[in-house]
Formats: sequence, structure tokens, C-alpha cells
Amino acid sequence: MNLFLLFRQISTMTLNLSIGTLLIRLAVGSIMLIHGIGKLFSIGPATMPMTQFTGFLAGLGIPAPSVVAWIVALVELVGGLCILVGFLTRFAAFAVAINMLAATLLVHLPEGFSDSELTIVLCLASFALVSIGAGTLSIDELVVDDRSRSMLPVGE
Repeated sequence: MNLFLLFRQISTMTLNLSIGTLLIRLAVGSIMLIHGIGKLFSIGPATMPMTQFTGFLAGLGIPAPSVVAWIVALVELVGGLCILVGFLTRFAAFAVAINMLAATLLVHLPEGFSDSELTIVLCLASFALVSIGAGTLSIDELVVDDRSRSMLPVGE
């Protein structure tokens, strides 16, 4: 195989991975953002006002349901937005993954597998983003130092 074909194959693989990662980010980020907006602003297709969500958490026996409700809503809103644009993706995806794991185990799985499918997929897709990062089509890619792959280079 000549060098040109090898470079072209690597370039195509990188582009495919970038597009695939972008699609995962768009799916997870938009769903989480919509749910966060629904809780915090009581608008949109996933509306559950904070008072209702707090009561729901209290009914599950969650300690400090008001605090937990705000944490969950902010993780969904801010985490969803960060994942969507690819900013601090690994951190946001980790928070979303833990959020979805808790939602799966505490709320959806006890109702049966079919009720928990979405939260399981969101949890696993978020853990995948923790593993692979945001991809090249992201804000993270713009602020990462290519030499060290660490956030915002320190000293030069």
C-alpha cells in the first residue's frame, strides 16, 4: 500500500470518527438540554416544574430532594449544553452518565426494562463520550494543546 492511500484511509477514518462522535453529542446533548430546560423553566416537550420534580424525588425517599432536584436539573441543562457544543465534554458526560445511571436504577428500571431503555442508552453513550472525548468537531478540540492533549497549555 502506498503512503498516499494510507494517509487517505487514516484521514477518512478520522473524519468518520469525528462525525460519529458529533452525532452522539447531538443526541445526548439535545435530549439532556431539553429535559433541563423543562425542569428549570417549565417549558418545552419535557416539562416537569421544579416543585413537581422535588415532590417526585421526595416520594422516592431521596434525601434533600430540593438540593438533588437542582443538581439534576443543572446537570441536565449545563451538561447537555456542554456536550452539545463539545465543551468540557468528558466532565459533562461523566456528570450526565451518573445522572442517567441513578435515573435508571432508582426510577425507570423498577418500572420494567422497556421504561428504562432510553436512560440506559443515554448513560452508556455518555460513558462512551467520557472515554473518547468530544472529537475534532468541538470546542474542546480548539482549546486542547496538541502536544500534551491537556486542557489549555500551561507555559511555553
